[in-house]
Amino acid sequence: MPIYFVQHGLAVPEEVDPNRPLSADGRKEVESVATHLRKVGLSVKQVCHSGKTRAKETAQILSGQLGDGNVHEVPGMNPNDPVVAFAAGLKGDHTMYVGHLPHLGKLVSYLVSGNENAGVVKFVNGGVVCVERDSTGYHIEWYLMPSLCKDHR
Repeated sequence: MPIYFVQHGLAVPEEVDPNRPLSADGRKEVESVATHLRKVGLSVKQVCHSGKTRAKETAQILSGQLGDGNVHEVPGMNPNDPVVAFAAGLKGDHTMYVGHLPHLGKLVSYLVSGNENAGVVKFVNGGVVCVERDSTGYHIEWYLMPSLCKDHR
């Protein structure tokens, strides 16, 4: 049961727009990642996001290529939200979660090691981490960074 965690794409600075939508470069990087994942056959059943503009826009791009085009706002995904309760309510089976740091890094660390401060993965904007659960617990199956997708547009 793969679960995908995505840090939102690069956003414009708060001084430019307080809502912090994706920048042009951020949008291109997320589109590149989505295209690459589609080409290798990845599909998702649902894409969830924090509700912040940059996360919602990232989720819409990913769902447009990998899912049914619909996205769902879920509580508990803001940058400083606690991870233990969120982890307990995770929906697996090809669900993608688009969020923020430090929440995503702590969440994946908690799932994999039981310690949210373990720092098991260093997220980058637009990066996707696939986590799988088996009888022994969670593990990182793979990690895709936008820099690896530039030639696949």
